[in-house]
Order: sequence, then structure tokens, then C-alpha cells
Amino acid sequence: MRFGGHCPGALFVASSACARLRGLLGRNRFEGVLMLAPCCDVHTVGMRFAVDVAFVGQDGTVLASRRNLAPGRRMAVKGAACVLERQASDGGSWFCPGDRVVLGIGREEEDEGVSCVQG
Repeated sequence: MRFGGHCPGALFVASSACARLRGLLGRNRFEGVLMLAPCCDVHTVGMRFAVDVAFVGQDGTVLASRRNLAPGRRMAVKGAACVLERQASDGGSWFCPGDRVVLGIGREEEDEGVSCVQG
């Protein structure tokens, strides 16, 4: 997975209702990015750390993005098809509204076959 040439870590997908409900709850830390799909509404109730979130539309366009969403908060974006979450980071790039997310299957040397491009 790449954000403007930077590789933040592995991509994990939560596509079942149970996996989406659990999300990052109960973890002390998380390395990588979690994709919740389908999803248009997230909360951080019970979370032990703040998260960076990006809401992505069906066409791959980032509709909304928020850095450092604190524990005990909620955010929803109408029209989002999925949400990308990671443990909040003070540095490094993250998605901005209007960026395009592209996931595809590639060769193993290209981040284990998963890529994500901003542009």
C-alpha cells in the first residue's frame, strides 16, 4: 500500500460485520492500515488511541479525511463505500479529500500485491 510514494505498512481488510464491528477496538497499538468495507460511519468509543480516517467513495475518491480522531468520537460520511483507518501519526502523509485510492493485484515485490496510490 502506498500513499504518494510512502509505504505506511500492510493493508488489512475487515469485510464481515463482526470484523468491522471490532475494528481497532481493544488494541494497544496497530501498525498498518485497516479497510472497513462496506462502511460509511465509524466510532472510536472504547479505543485506546486516536486514529487517522479516510472515507472513500465507490469510485475511489476520498470524500473526507480526518487526522487524530480522538477516542470517544464518531464520524459519518454519506456516500462512503469504505473507510481506511490507522493509528494516528504525527508525521507522514495521509489522504486528503479529492485523492484517488486505487487497490490492485500486483507482483509480490510491490508491497505483497496490494497497492494504493494518491493522485
